[in-house]
Amino acid sequence: MIQLEAVRILLSATMLGYASWSDLRTREVSDLTWIVFGAPGLLMDVYEVAAGKVSPLNLAVPVLFSSALSFALGYLGLFGGADFKAFVALAVLQPYPPRLIRPVLGVVSVVYPLTVFSNSALAGASFGLVLLFRNMSAARRGSPLFEGHESEAPWRKLIILFSGVRVRLESVRGPPFQYPLEVPAEEGGRRLVLMPDIEDDEAAAEVFGRLRRDGVAEVWVSHTLPFLVFIALGYAVSLLVGDVAIWALGLILSQ
Repeated sequence: MIQLEAVRILLSATMLGYASWSDLRTREVSDLTWIVFGAPGLLMDVYEVAAGKVSPLNLAVPVLFSSALSFALGYLGLFGGADFKAFVALAVLQPYPPRLIRPVLGVVSVVYPLTVFSNSALAGASFGLVLLFRNMSAARRGSPLFEGHESEAPWRKLIILFSGVRVRLESVRGPPFQYPLEVPAEEGGRRLVLMPDIEDDEAAAEVFGRLRRDGVAEVWVSHTLPFLVFIALGYAVSLLVGDVAIWALGLILSQ
């Protein structure tokens, strides 16, 4: 069992590491990735069930849970296809918490993929704090963050501070790496967009083109940092630290 757990961890870490690298570089991950790494996980699952080391229910629940949750988030537009496949493959590879490594906090979810998902979501949310710090630093240096958007509601500007950065239009890479958080308004000028449409690259490229023709120098953009990176971070935190959300909730309830 110890040897199998070590293999599960190695395969999971390698799969997520490679997928993150590929997604960062090209914003694409080959479906072969999930097959190459998921197949050994499935074989190990079948072996452990056949050997009586793990009950079928303990293996079926995390896989079905991860599949259902990922599908629901994908249906709502909050997950990409690669994210869905990554969680399913990871649930097959690591359906239960490994006994080989004891996390620092000493607590994980009964359904282990939920711990990975929770930590991944927290890692993704923390990126918003990084963006806020960067934007506030730019504001302190005198950068006019919302020039041309003075009439926008304060709450909309606050959301933009957590979700995007203002860059020179000439340096924009465009889709699939960057999407506009502001578009030309019908009545003239520009308006902020809180959630860019990452499904239509042509429309995003057209917006950047219109802004260039209008002589705009700087534009708010959303960097599409792949969630696979945060899944990899969430998995590492789950192994080494534990379930941060459950630990924090326990602290709150104990007060």
